Order: sequence, then structure tokens, then C-alpha cells
Amino acid sequence: MPIGVALGLGFANTVGTRWALLPFLGFLCLSLALAVTDVDAFRIVDRLNLRGTLLLVGLLAVAALADGTVQALLRGLLGGIAYFAATNLIFLMVRGRGFGYGDVKLSVQLGVFTTYISWGALGWSVFLTAFFGGVISIGVLVAGLMTHARERRHGGPDTSIRDAMRKELPYGPAMIAGSWVAIVLAGLGAFPIPT
Repeated sequence: MPIGVALGLGFANTVGTRWALLPFLGFLCLSLALAVTDVDAFRIVDRLNLRGTLLLVGLLAVAALADGTVQALLRGLLGGIAYFAATNLIFLMVRGRGFGYGDVKLSVQLGVFTTYISWGALGWSVFLTAFFGGVISIGVLVAGLMTHARERRHGGPDTSIRDAMRKELPYGPAMIAGSWVAIVLAGLGAFPIPT
């Protein structure tokens, strides 16, 4: 819960006291729910993701009209399309191994909300996604190796190191965390935000 509050404050710092803050806070709640379901069930729930994305992008459009930030909205929509196209390409290249189509569909809302801030926020989001995904993978691999060593010492079932390396991980939470941190970093001046 404290992380959610800190992220909400970070979003408020980046977006400011504009109408757009409301859909951004909705994005925070929706993406948190999607991350939890991805960790729990290893899937991004379409019903929640697709309907939530449509609703929040619609609210962002209304807020952009009220705030006079239609240019940011158009940039966000282009970013959502670009991120969706890039993740589709990745999905085709890896043939769905370790990167599901739910992650591809998730990229639309992540792209819209990060690029609404700036193209730099989208770039940082992609970079941070890869970083977080790598850190999580290394952590799981080390934990698997430690479990393997412990089982061998205690005469338990002998699982191979290769089995530990084949452990599937949800990628959605890394994508979401990358977007969250990129939005917060933008507000902290890590990269310029268009005015």
C-alpha cells in the first residue's frame, strides 16, 4: 500500500493538478490489479485489461480536452500504437515463449500513458522493463540454483539446473513497473517533458 501511495504522489508530481491526473490514478489502479493477476494466474485478464484500457483512454481524452493538452493525447495514442507494434514483433520473434499475447495487449495502455508524458518516458519505460525483467529472472534463477543445491545435499528429488532455468515468469509486472517508474522519473526531471 505505501508503494501505491508513493506512486500516486509521483504521478501527481509528474502530471500536476490537472484533470489528466484522474485517469492516471485510474491507470495506476488498473495496472496494479493486472500485475497482481499476472503474478497469481500467469495471465493478463483480457476482460479487465481491454475494458479498463478503453475506459481510461476515453477518460484521458476528456481530460486532455479539459486541460488543453490534446497534443499530448495524440502523442500518447501514437505511443500506444508504437509500443503495441513493437511488442507484436517481439511476440512473433519469440513465438510466444516467455512473452504472451496478454503482454502485447497490455502494451497499448502502457504506451498511451507513458507517451502522454513524453516520448522519453516511453523510451525509459522500455529500458526499465528490460532491466526489471532481467533482475527478476536472475533472482529466480539464483533461487532455483540454491533450491537445487539444497535438494541435492538433503537427498531430495534431483532437479536439473536446466529445469531451474526453464521456470516461466510473468513479464507483465516488469512492463508495468517500468512504466510506473518512467512516469515518476519524468516528474523528477530525469528527462525533459515537452511543454
